Amino acid sequence: MFSLVYVSFAAHDLSDEELKDILKVARETNQQLGITGMLLYRDGFFIQVLEGDEDKVKALFARIAADPRHRNVLTVHTGQVESRRFPDWTMGFNKLSDSDLDQLPGFTDFLSRPDDGTLFTQNSDRVLTLLDSFRNRSYY
Repeated sequence: MFSLVYVSFAAHDLSDEELKDILKVARETNQQLGITGMLLYRDGFFIQVLEGDEDKVKALFARIAADPRHRNVLTVHTGQVESRRFPDWTMGFNKLSDSDLDQLPGFTDFLSRPDDGTLFTQNSDRVLTLLDSFRNRSYY
């Protein structure tokens, strides 16, 4: 099983409807490809994990990276894993709010200042821990 985590910035602010449309397509695509994962979104900033067959995950990530709705796409972590972190979700999702940050000790500064994303690439273990904290909850 292969896992890939990336961060990116939205090219423009996304409405809830745009996010729902992105999720609908992602979930359908991931279902067809046997890919699972989680997407976190906060103020135009994405953190996503994709897991599945290595070739399929890499091909999907290439499509995502080329999508004009993203900019500054940075790979945070890649590698083989024993099992899926999100086996039941073709794409879990959470839109992080200030109250979510208050409930995530140690992540408030990490998520309130994403800068250019390099903070995340330099702290991949923290990114994985953050994603894991949403394993049992999804926004919509």
